[in-house]
Amino acid sequence: MKKLLLLVLGICLATTTFAQNSGLGFNYQAVVRNADGLLLAGSNVTLRVSLYPGQTAAAPTWVETHNVTTDQFGTFSITVGHGLRSPNSVAANYADINFAAIYYWMRIEIMEGSTYREVSFAQLPSAPYSEVAHNAIPMPAGCIVPFAGPASNIPAGWLLCDGSAISRSTYINLYNAIGVAWGTGDGSTTFNLPDLRGMFLRGVAGTDTVGDPDANTRLANANGGNSGNNVGSYQGDAIRNIVATFNGPEGDVTFSGAVYRVSYGGHGTSRSDWDNTIYGFDASLVVPTGSDNRPKNVAVTYIIKY
Repeated sequence: MKKLLLLVLGICLATTTFAQNSGLGFNYQAVVRNADGLLLAGSNVTLRVSLYPGQTAAAPTWVETHNVTTDQFGTFSITVGHGLRSPNSVAANYADINFAAIYYWMRIEIMEGSTYREVSFAQLPSAPYSEVAHNAIPMPAGCIVPFAGPASNIPAGWLLCDGSAISRSTYINLYNAIGVAWGTGDGSTTFNLPDLRGMFLRGVAGTDTVGDPDANTRLANANGGNSGNNVGSYQGDAIRNIVATFNGPEGDVTFSGAVYRVSYGGHGTSRSDWDNTIYGFDASLVVPTGSDNRPKNVAVTYIIKY
């Protein structure tokens, strides 16, 4: 059987309504020729269209097939998004594809005999505007924002930052954005969301060793997550060490921790007068105290865009 050649004419937007999908899509038009360069007019052709979230993505977000008949000039036209969904699709519906979050690549394959042959694989020249409008969002996957309502009222397209392990395929845009920085999940099919319950956020220090001098000692927030001077790492609470000396009426008192020992300063009748004397320190007598270190704060629900 002679191999078919596909010549792309162009891609344009379409908003024709089809009950099978979102009602949105974009047009794809091409000319089919055989291996000798002759037009295949009035021929039946089966196409497979795959949309990948990046050139190196292993799995396509969306796969659909089209059975078309070329016209007298060997030309056909399809609307991507209105084909027959393939089981290889990660997205359950074409409407779930978030064109605003990532630049997609499109692979076109044509059936020859019982197998498909790739004829083109290229980045979409621009996000299909009708799809972006349909999925209108103010920010891309991976953005974290404080939400003023409870977890039960989180809006569509957002998840609670509670450290849950979620599907890498179902939430592929979020997975491509944050990877396993916050935990590897089960190590193969899931990954962890950030766990920001009760947490303050801090910018990654990067090369600024002054901004976070203990950055390299940071720990992983969940199993397999980032540690050290990287996004997603965790740091426990602490206060600066307090070391001070002041002169008392009977000797020098050295501060070196939460409990303080009086040392002999030469003013007592004998050294034994001061040995092993313990002085307690209770800051709550003069300042507000609690079980952790904190500024004044209010509670919000941190959510992440997927």
